[in-house]
Amino acid sequence: MVSEARFPATFHKIRFTKHDYQMAKDYYEILGVSRTATGDDIKKAYRRLAREHHPDVNAHRREEAEAQFKQIGEAYSVLSDEQKRARYDRYGEAGLNGGNDVDFGNVGNLGDLFEVFFSGAGNGSQRVREQIRRGADVRADVTLTLEEVYAGVLKELEVPTLIRCGTCEGMGAQPGTTTESCSACQGTGRLREVRSTFFGQFVQEAACARCGGTGKFIPNPCQTCKGDGRVRNTRKLSVQIPPGVDEGDRVRVVGGGEDGVQGAPAGDLYCFIYIEEHEHFQRRDRDVLYAMNISFPQVALGDTVEVPTLELDQQGEPILTEVTIPAGTQNNALFRIQGKGFSDRYGRRGDQICVARVMVPKHLNERQKELLREFAEISEEHPEEQPRGFFDRLKDAILGD
Repeated sequence: MVSEARFPATFHKIRFTKHDYQMAKDYYEILGVSRTATGDDIKKAYRRLAREHHPDVNAHRREEAEAQFKQIGEAYSVLSDEQKRARYDRYGEAGLNGGNDVDFGNVGNLGDLFEVFFSGAGNGSQRVREQIRRGADVRADVTLTLEEVYAGVLKELEVPTLIRCGTCEGMGAQPGTTTESCSACQGTGRLREVRSTFFGQFVQEAACARCGGTGKFIPNPCQTCKGDGRVRNTRKLSVQIPPGVDEGDRVRVVGGGEDGVQGAPAGDLYCFIYIEEHEHFQRRDRDVLYAMNISFPQVALGDTVEVPTLELDQQGEPILTEVTIPAGTQNNALFRIQGKGFSDRYGRRGDQICVARVMVPKHLNERQKELLREFAEISEEHPEEQPRGFFDRLKDAILGD
């Protein structure tokens, strides 16, 4: 919502000081990052704090956690967007409220300023009235598995919100009665006050208190919704989450928020994405990492192994793919499976990178130990000595070796 800009009564005494631009909220401080933090730094800080302060994790202090969680999300939504961050750095919170706004004191919103100089009262009032009647936006937290992120998923959500009253069909009046045009504002929803200054006449507008800015008065309010036209309930929604979303992303559902007043447009639903940690896979941008456990005989002799992917079959089981292990493969060797990573907004998929982890047996029987001793005796291969680097030589020089 755009904050209203106002002129003070003593307009000629305005002085812009550092205090005028002081920010009510320091988003950098909320996330615990510096003002020179990179996008990755901001994302890492957000993920860490979101997990730490998530209300579900802090049931013993849920209200406090919800407030912290909301602040963290608000800070991330600004600092993760390059344009919003630039406006915030330059103008503070005022830069987020509709551009480079500066708080002037006491004269309506920017629409009123146009009315002052161009007398555009009609369209401005209608626009403001529609904004008042429009339903509020709603937030829902959606937690996904990596498999759901890989393929995309249709999520069935139950969202607590305000929905249209079934008794009065959202009009706010008791069935069989009608609404009237508000006599205080003549149906405009706004009250205007003209002030004379040395600059000339200035017009100040505010929402009509009698009708709440709707322009309509209800003599006989609906007994179910008390004249609001909406009741608190749960709305069931099917939300399509596209493949490739990342933690901290938001999916907007137009019209999924609170219903508007007396048939006005509904607000939007914003789904904030959270991703569960996976036992075997780890995301790295568009690629996915998989720890591929293989035995010493497999890496020594070579083998073909089957590894799971994030792609699921109709039964919900991981689809396997083959990876060829050449003889002599070393620990932490990488094997790339093309096109089995995450999709970006342009439909391009990353890869699955399998990291070889040679598993050393912990418990050997006597026969196995005997064979390994024999192998060690007859083996002519020895680990190659690693070349000494610059820092090794520097250390020797400092120690005098």
